[in-house]
Formats: sequence, C-alpha cells, structure tokens
Amino acid sequence: MNQMIMTLNLADESILLNKGVLEALDWPRQIQLLINKDEKMLLLQACSMEDQQAVVVPEESSAPFEISARAFLKRIRQLVGWTDKLPRLCYGEYLPTHQAIRFHLENAQPLELVQG
Repeated sequence: MNQMIMTLNLADESILLNKGVLEALDWPRQIQLLINKDEKMLLLQACSMEDQQAVVVPEESSAPFEISARAFLKRIRQLVGWTDKLPRLCYGEYLPTHQAIRFHLENAQPLELVQG
C-alpha cells in the first residue's frame, strides 16, 4: 500500500489527498472529513451522499484529489494554533476497524515554499 499523505494548503485554502489515501479507502465516490478537537486529529472516511457534509469525489478524479476547504482549514488552524500559512504535509494511519484514515494534525510538517 502507498503512503497515505494529506497536504493542507493554507494559502490556496485546499486539501490535497494522494493516491495512497484514495486507494486505502477503495476509491470512494464520497468522503467525509471529521475533526476530533480533543485529540487534534482529522478522520477521513468513505461515506454516502446521505451523510453530513459528504464531499463528492468526481468519477474521473485521479490522484491527487483536491478539495476546496476554506472554512474547514480555518477551524484546523485555530485548533492547532498555526499562525502562518505554510502548506503542511500529514501522514495518515489506516484504521481497518473503522475503514478510515486518521491524521494527527499536530504532527503535520510545514513545507518550505520554493521560489522559482
């Protein structure tokens, strides 16, 4: 299985999911992003259209998949206390009993912006 990587692009207000994330969830049609405030974790899981705040993954979507997430990223920044807008890379851990991927937001690594 490929590594499961989520990139939080705070400047572009988007979340990028790599191929490993989509593969682990068996290429879902919809996903759900849930925040655990106490643990400062994000849980990503496949869901159906009936679930709250389902994000549709287009059929023609190939990895990486980008989600527009202005309000969601604002909540994450406040929760974790990030004051800059550097993009951050976060590795996921697959939870087979929940068929979900957990990301520890406090472990997200800032990525240096390269001018070029």
